[in-house]
Amino acid sequence: DSVALTVFGSDLSSLLLNHTDTLPNVHYDLVFILDTSSSVGKENFEKIRQWVSNLVESFDVGPDKTRVAVVRYSDRPTTEFNLGRYSTMDEVKRAARNIRYLGGNTMTGDAISYTTTNIFTERAGARPAARGIQKVAILLTDGRSQDYVLEPSKAAAKAGVRMFAVGIGEALKVELEEIAAEPKNAHVFHVTDFNAIDKIRGRLRRRLCESKLIRRLCESRLSGVGFFCDCLYILVCQF
Repeated sequence: DSVALTVFGSDLSSLLLNHTDTLPNVHYDLVFILDTSSSVGKENFEKIRQWVSNLVESFDVGPDKTRVAVVRYSDRPTTEFNLGRYSTMDEVKRAARNIRYLGGNTMTGDAISYTTTNIFTERAGARPAARGIQKVAILLTDGRSQDYVLEPSKAAAKAGVRMFAVGIGEALKVELEEIAAEPKNAHVFHVTDFNAIDKIRGRLRRRLCESKLIRRLCESRLSGVGFFCDCLYILVCQF
């Protein structure tokens, strides 16, 4: 059987905003993939460190809750800490504020491949697929990649990784869309400069929660919710 939940609304996330706080067990294997190339600069990278630390506060961190890892990259990717390293939010926040800055080129595709094959593994602290924990990667970059990102991004999606792409300044929209999961408009974010990245924190968190809420709506077999507006969302729930 299937149930269609039809929602009229200018922004699905604004409709769901008041409900995400009640969701139980919203936990992830979450990896930040951070551009530390020369174009970022040390001063701006300090803002990235703080952004990661602030965003982590949105999650219930713990071994049986959300696990967090960080990959930094420029010429090559490096694990800052893996999914099994830290057990509390305070530990993750402290580690985030001490992420090392590299400088160098922008090899984003290599970083995506590295994350899929080396971080989202049980050996690195990721949980088995049977546990049903969603794999999420948030990639932040300020410029065009110097390698190809499309095939690594497809491989990540095939491996079950839900990828968000956050672009700053001159980051190319077409490249961000190649990186991001579907639907693109829910997984691509762009800001004009590093001072603005904290402004998207709330929207990013809501996008993460939406899939959980939609699943819950489907499980409840709700339908026929209507609002007068300019957009139409149709969610089809399979049973």
